[in-house]
Amino acid sequence: MGRNGKRDRAGKQRKERVDVQLGRFNSDGTITAQASGRPVTVTSGIPTETVRLALSGSGKRWRGEVIAVLDPAPERAMPSCPVVDSCGGCEWQHLNHDGQLKHKAAIVRRLLSVQRLPTRIDEIVPMPDPWRYRVRAQIALGATAGFRELRSKRIVRLNHCPVVHPRISWLLEQLNRLLKLGDLPDFGGKLLLHAQIVGPERDRRLQLLLEGIDGLHLNDPEPIRSTAAVLAGLRDVDSVSWTRGSGDVEALHGSVFSEIEVGQRRYIVPAGSFFQSNLQLLPKLLDRIDELANLDGTQHVADIYGGIGLLGLAVAERAHHLTIIEIDPIATQAGERTAALRGLDNVSFVAAPAEEAILTLPALERVIVDPPRTGLDRQVVETLCVLQPEIIIYVSCNPATFARDAAALTRAGYRMDHLSLWDFYPQTVHVEVVAKLRWTSIADERRHQPTSTPSK
Repeated sequence: MGRNGKRDRAGKQRKERVDVQLGRFNSDGTITAQASGRPVTVTSGIPTETVRLALSGSGKRWRGEVIAVLDPAPERAMPSCPVVDSCGGCEWQHLNHDGQLKHKAAIVRRLLSVQRLPTRIDEIVPMPDPWRYRVRAQIALGATAGFRELRSKRIVRLNHCPVVHPRISWLLEQLNRLLKLGDLPDFGGKLLLHAQIVGPERDRRLQLLLEGIDGLHLNDPEPIRSTAAVLAGLRDVDSVSWTRGSGDVEALHGSVFSEIEVGQRRYIVPAGSFFQSNLQLLPKLLDRIDELANLDGTQHVADIYGGIGLLGLAVAERAHHLTIIEIDPIATQAGERTAALRGLDNVSFVAAPAEEAILTLPALERVIVDPPRTGLDRQVVETLCVLQPEIIIYVSCNPATFARDAAALTRAGYRMDHLSLWDFYPQTVHVEVVAKLRWTSIADERRHQPTSTPSK
């Protein structure tokens, strides 16, 4: 019969069942359990639970589907979304909010411990309401509209999503209505619609960007232009743009650039560039970065991997000079427009790879880094250790690569003065880490450490 299990009376293969007690979470939110003598990756489980698994897989790749919870953990909750198991966008809806925060902190502490870093977390900043917070979404368009199925390219049809901003839920409903009426063509899942909430708090709007994937080539651009025209006719749509095969972004309706209000701060956001997905916590995060930077108008500051200048421009008014480094030229253009909008004349922009641009920087007192999930480029770490800015503020969406980089900086002479977790992504395993690292020479550090007295 093979190792997948026996066959039932209808001749169909039945998955092997096994009861196991679950251990700790992996950093990706799964749990590795031992079942029938082999490691099995378990989703939808919680540490300490006893669960019944249906096993599937082969070789060294086995998965365990939780089909019954025999002894539930106290933090277990009923998922709010009916398609949570197939969609895969919210891997932790089966935990209540307090449980999510507890286990995120445990994962971060373990990653820090592996790198021999202090495991103290100074603050965990939760969401007041862990629903309807995401202001960015990637919607697949085919015969229906929705998100990609877990580990598949199939589309999970959605008219509503409990974690996205209400205007994005409304957009999902409208897209499926238009597809059903035939007002939008069926692109077979090869067209993505990136939706971003923009505008002032009192009048949020939708910035839309179309992108072809999986070899979608259109000799005739008319289907895209007609689709853009239909989308532009929807209520509260600020603009519709298209990513050409070259990677350039072309505005089809409205402008590539939109204005967005974040608390009391205004930014210019281009279609297709990175922006934070949680506007509810973002104003508080920007205030905290300003506080950690501790500027008095005399310091030179660099914002590396700066994007549109989201973090750097939050402290620009109290810096002597701010340099923003970003490889994406359209993001740099947006940052320049934001600086002009705010009347800032002490900001310069460098559109180049971080590992190259950082070599050209003058002496620095403060550095802000917000790298992609892969973390800091090794050249960036090495150059920071040479420049030795007094304070590095590290913002990360990947605690594993943050811990790796923080360990390298600590070995060079930095000390972690502050570490906080920001719950930017409720219902998922992801969390934002904010750290303040202060330069202190290794010799000085050792001088302040207590010396041990030999026992008699």
